[in-house]
Amino acid sequence: MARTTLVIFGVSGDLAQRKLLPALAAIEKKGQLPADFKLLGVTRRDISLDDVLSAECKHLSSKMELFQMNLEELSAYEELKSKLGPSSDAQVIFYFAVPPSASRPIIRRLGQAKLNGSQTKLLLEKPFGVDFVSAEELIKETRQHFKEGQIYRIDHYMAKEMAQNIAVFLGGNVLFRDVWNNNYIDKIEVIASEEIGIEGRVVFYEQAGALRDLVQSHLLQLTALVLMEPCPDVFDFSEVPSRRLAALSNIKPADPTRPGAIIRGQYEGYRKEVDNLDSSTETFVSMELESTDPKWQGVKLHLITGKALDRKFTEIRVYFKRAQIEEANLLTIRIQPREGIELDLWVKKPGYEQDLAKLPLEFNYEQHFGGNLPDAYEQVLVDAMRSRANLFASSGEILATWKILDPVLKAWGMSTDDLKFYKKGSTYQQILKS
Repeated sequence: MARTTLVIFGVSGDLAQRKLLPALAAIEKKGQLPADFKLLGVTRRDISLDDVLSAECKHLSSKMELFQMNLEELSAYEELKSKLGPSSDAQVIFYFAVPPSASRPIIRRLGQAKLNGSQTKLLLEKPFGVDFVSAEELIKETRQHFKEGQIYRIDHYMAKEMAQNIAVFLGGNVLFRDVWNNNYIDKIEVIASEEIGIEGRVVFYEQAGALRDLVQSHLLQLTALVLMEPCPDVFDFSEVPSRRLAALSNIKPADPTRPGAIIRGQYEGYRKEVDNLDSSTETFVSMELESTDPKWQGVKLHLITGKALDRKFTEIRVYFKRAQIEEANLLTIRIQPREGIELDLWVKKPGYEQDLAKLPLEFNYEQHFGGNLPDAYEQVLVDAMRSRANLFASSGEILATWKILDPVLKAWGMSTDDLKFYKKGSTYQQILKS
């Protein structure tokens, strides 16, 4: 692995404290940091390492220092450049642990200060724009300063172990590879159910909502993984982004005029929580989509996400076609929790009677590998340092997802009459039936 300096903008913020620094501490303990690794935390305030590093991260202090700078002044970036020194034989990774609105001017000033050499990478958190036009503008401006191969757009769901395994599972097992089409599959559901509400993220959630927060990134990326053409070599992950893009490009734009195709909801008490009694921000989305790919034409694609529901889980459910009830097989790919795969099979019950039972055939990581799975942010950081781009969304994928969702955003901007209200702790099925 190349000699690396990781620069974290917003090192004292919530994301760095809860996710990034603990992930780096875990990577360091596992001996997976590059040789001569350096960590530079950028902060606006005059703080010390003791203010930044929790007890579990204290051992990073020997590799870390802080750099105070005004992110709005170009001269500060010149000072940062001097601080980093020559980088001809080392890579510099800039991690943007800042609000999305702050990322764009930082990118511009990095380019102006010539902190954009070939060994430089950007690690960007979602959301990437708020609609197709804004995403296109952001991509265009970023490309003025950085090449596409230098930009790593993070979707931490893609870094979860089970999500990474989908390509191997579908491409490496002939049992599923040969029936993975509309001849055998009736419907695919991608569900992200969350038990918590917005947990104090008032400003962000009022601007984003469930469609931008979960559907545009996580759910559509998981859908693309399931629909994409398997790689000839299951370990050649370099082809995965282009295959995800092809799958996304084949999905028709969502149709908000089709009855029942798009449902949005908001949990009771949300408006009081955000101190906006007129808020139309959705905390629940159900969306039915279709693909134009001949392999998937006619297969129902159903994406569902919601906050303040009865339980937390993320799953992909694949319903196989049936001529009679005994043929109704269901394949469940569990992204979280209990990461694994489960296939419902029909068997005859023991005994003299001819009775059937539906039983699960299951694989799970905890049972087979002890449950020691890397945190998604650990995987993101390691893959970025190793220049493995398959977990990160390309510009094409970002634009393809916004193209799918733009009709819905426009329709919702014109009317709020279709907003459903649901009780906290509801199941997604109850909301769909209400």
